Amino acid sequence: MKIKNFTEKNSWIWPLLGVIVLWIAIGAFSGGISLKSLFSGFSLASFILLLALAQMFVVTSGKGAIDLSTVYIMTFAAFVSCTAMQKNIFLGFLVAVVSGIIFGAINGIINVYLKIPAMITTLATGYIIYTFVLITASSVTNTSSQAIAKFINTTHGGISNLTIICVVIAVILGIVLYKTKYGRQLHAVGQNRNAARYAGIQVNKVLIITFAISGAISGFAGVLCASYVGGAFRDMGEAYFLPSIAATFIGGTLAAGGKSSTAGTVFGAFMMSLLTTLLNVTRLSPGLQKLIQGAILVLILIASVNKKAGEK
Repeated sequence: MKIKNFTEKNSWIWPLLGVIVLWIAIGAFSGGISLKSLFSGFSLASFILLLALAQMFVVTSGKGAIDLSTVYIMTFAAFVSCTAMQKNIFLGFLVAVVSGIIFGAINGIINVYLKIPAMITTLATGYIIYTFVLITASSVTNTSSQAIAKFINTTHGGISNLTIICVVIAVILGIVLYKTKYGRQLHAVGQNRNAARYAGIQVNKVLIITFAISGAISGFAGVLCASYVGGAFRDMGEAYFLPSIAATFIGGTLAAGGKSSTAGTVFGAFMMSLLTTLLNVTRLSPGLQKLIQGAILVLILIASVNKKAGEK
C-alpha cells in the first residue's frame, strides 16, 4: 500500500524507470552501456520537453484539451526569429515568444468564446499558421545566429547548455504550476470547471492565459531549435510532435485534466528521446517506428482516462 501511495503521488517514477530500461536496452543493441548515449539523449530530448511542457499546461485545463498547434507555432517562430536576429539577437527571441503568445491567446479566445473544442481549434489555427510559413518561407532569412548556436551547443561534462536551459525552464514552469495562484486555479479548472466558477475563479481568463503560455513555450522552442540545427525549415517540428504528446501523458498528466507533473514530463521527454534512439539502433523502418510510438501513446491515453474514471 505504501508503494502504491508513493507511485500515485510521484508519477515521475515510472518514466524514470523507463529511462533506465531504455538506456540498458540501447547499450545491449549497440554493444555497451555508455554515458555518451545518455548525454546525447538529454540533448535530443530538449525540444520534445519544451513542446511537452506547452502541451502539459493545455491538457491540465481539462475537457480533454490537446494543443495541436504547438509544432506549427514552433516552426513559425523559428523563421521570424532567424529574420529578426539579423538585426538583434534579443529581438529574435522577443518576436518568437510574442508571436507564440499571440497565436496561443487566439486559440484560447476561440476555444472559450466560440466554444469550439481545443483540439479542433488548435488544428485549424495550426494549419493557418503553417500556411503563413509556406507563403513566407522563401522570402525571409532562415539562417540562425551563429553566436546562439555556439552557446547552446557548448557542453559541460557532456551536458549541453541547451539541456540546462530546458531544465531551468521546466523548474520555472513547475513553480508557476504548483506555487502560484494561477497554477492552483488551473488545476481547479481542469478538475471541474463549474465548481471552479462557483469558487470565484475566472475560468475563461485562466484558459486564455494557459493557451498563451503554451504558445510562448512553443515559440521559445522554435528559437532554440533553429539555433541548434543552424536555421529554420518547414517541417522542423514534425519529429517532436508525437513524442511530446506521449511525454506529457507518460509523465503523469491526466488526459482528462486537473493533474500535472512537471518532473514526470521531464523524464517522459527523456524516455521518448531514448525510445527513438533505441528504434534507430534496431534499424526499424521510419513507418514502423511511428507505429510503435502511436501504439504507446494510445495505451498511455487509455491508462490515463481509466485512472481519472477510477478517481471519480
